[in-house]
Amino acid sequence: MRTLLVCAEVALQAVGQLIVEIGAAVVWCGRMVLSGARWCGDRAREWQPRLWERDEDPRSDAEERRP
Repeated sequence: MRTLLVCAEVALQAVGQLIVEIGAAVVWCGRMVLSGARWCGDRAREWQPRLWERDEDPRSDAEERRP
């Protein structure tokens, strides 16, 4: 009986560790997706045409990108 309890404890610990590692992998993948989306957004903003010349208008570059 004791051997069965020890085996069950080891199995539960292994399953718990597996769940923790799967959770960490999901979090890592989510962070990579968000990072990639942010990178793509930054690249897209770099290619937006300027709405006005900054020399003629005192508005900042941030206002130019998001008027």
